[in-house]
Amino acid sequence: MAVTVLSQASAFNSGAELWILPELEKSPWTAKVDWYLNFQISKASRHHDPKISNFIREVEKETEQEHINKPVVTNAPLMISSEEHLPNKWVVILPQAEEFEVWVEKISSIWTGLKCPGLRIFLPPGQNAGQLQKHWQKHQDFQEFTVVLD
Repeated sequence: MAVTVLSQASAFNSGAELWILPELEKSPWTAKVDWYLNFQISKASRHHDPKISNFIREVEKETEQEHINKPVVTNAPLMISSEEHLPNKWVVILPQAEEFEVWVEKISSIWTGLKCPGLRIFLPPGQNAGQLQKHWQKHQDFQEFTVVLD
């Protein structure tokens, strides 16, 4: 079996545990999924880590505590458990890389890390299933997944 391209009418049907989508600004599909997920994607995109107050910094200095600074990774994928809202287990929002091939490689890595569940990929605008399949074959032999075009 090969890559199956789904119509817009069947994009939200069951059949895959893991859905991969581009970031909210790049895909109308992500906006639709966001609505079903009670706007968790929108909320996550606006999240900022709290700033450490001057008081805390002074306390760290006075007590000779080492300040631990964990930088926020801005292009990290966002995974949401979606079993209660959609006919799948997970939705992953994967920021689009400069090169489509790099984006596909990241999908392959995420999919493998989750022990290869059923997969549905919502392609970013301007990409097609042929390009996806060409780049996918460089990383994986498995070809049984579904694709939704923009």
